[in-house]
Amino acid sequence: MGIFVVNMLSFEFPYLYINPYDWFKAGDQTVAAWIQVFFQSSFYPVFSLLFGYGLMFQKQRAEKAGANFFRFAFRRLTVLLVFSLVHAFLIWSGDILAAYAVFGMILLPFLKLDGKVLIYAGAVLFFVPHLLSSLYLMVMALEFPNTSVLYADLKNVTDSLQVYGSGSYMDITKRRFLDWYHVYGPPGGWNAFFSIFPLMMAGAGICGENWLQDGRITMKKWLLFFFVCFASGLFCKLLPILAAANVPFMYIQQTIGGTLLSGAYIALVMLAVQLPHAKLFLNPVAKAGRMPLSIYIGQSVIGTMIFYAYGLGLYGKLSVTVGMGLTVLIYLIQMMLADMWLLRFRYGPLEWIWRILSYGKKP
Repeated sequence: MGIFVVNMLSFEFPYLYINPYDWFKAGDQTVAAWIQVFFQSSFYPVFSLLFGYGLMFQKQRAEKAGANFFRFAFRRLTVLLVFSLVHAFLIWSGDILAAYAVFGMILLPFLKLDGKVLIYAGAVLFFVPHLLSSLYLMVMALEFPNTSVLYADLKNVTDSLQVYGSGSYMDITKRRFLDWYHVYGPPGGWNAFFSIFPLMMAGAGICGENWLQDGRITMKKWLLFFFVCFASGLFCKLLPILAAANVPFMYIQQTIGGTLLSGAYIALVMLAVQLPHAKLFLNPVAKAGRMPLSIYIGQSVIGTMIFYAYGLGLYGKLSVTVGMGLTVLIYLIQMMLADMWLLRFRYGPLEWIWRILSYGKKP
């Protein structure tokens, strides 16, 4: 749900090229600002950790079964990469699965390391580059103030509005590639690497150390972790609003702040699952979580069909508030459909195809 909230802004607007703090009208500006604070860059860290955790968990299971994990994992990640490239270039350019697939392949040999080594190495690899980059941007802002000004890339904004709003499918496909390259081409690719790969390492280490099993972390520790991450993460995330909406504070907000706040969200979930009757409320979300690939790509299909020219053509025409209403409605429908689907099948439709191509046989 959290990732869908952020993605909806990109389905609906040329969000990649605007300054989110001065682009929208008054009411929408407030909604967009709080999305920046509580959602933007605060959910991909969770999935990065989970992705690494899942790879280590699969490795442990394979070793117990005497299977060759690394060959299977590489094949599985290759299939995911194919899915992701189709998604990125034929459906929506904001795909993050390609990064997960490639960085997951890079992570495979590191899974042989001790869990604590993975956790500490991941923390260093994440925080050191981002802290140094933040320091550099702040120094540049002091020495050359013009370099720190946030602005809208009007050419790309205009081109996006025209192509996505009224262009042909081929025009939109070409635009998708330009938008994708803007994020994952140099230097964006390096930023993606240092934002995702270290968290995958940490997630694998957490699994290796069994931190989330057998109640090793008490509710008091989770509560402390929540308050520390929430306070520090919220401080970083609020910098563009309370101090100045400039490049260094936006960078801190989206890298360090987003990841710290994601830690608070993880702690909140771990606290919630220990409460009485928690399963009653979390079960529908858990059902959707059992078919994440189908849910994620399904959201892209629905979002682009609503806003792109080959669908309803509403790109740039609805408000942020209406977009958020659509987000909630679509996700609720997806949860209900997931519940109905899993009553009859073990896997989501895309998960089923993924397993067939990974294992070479029907599950």
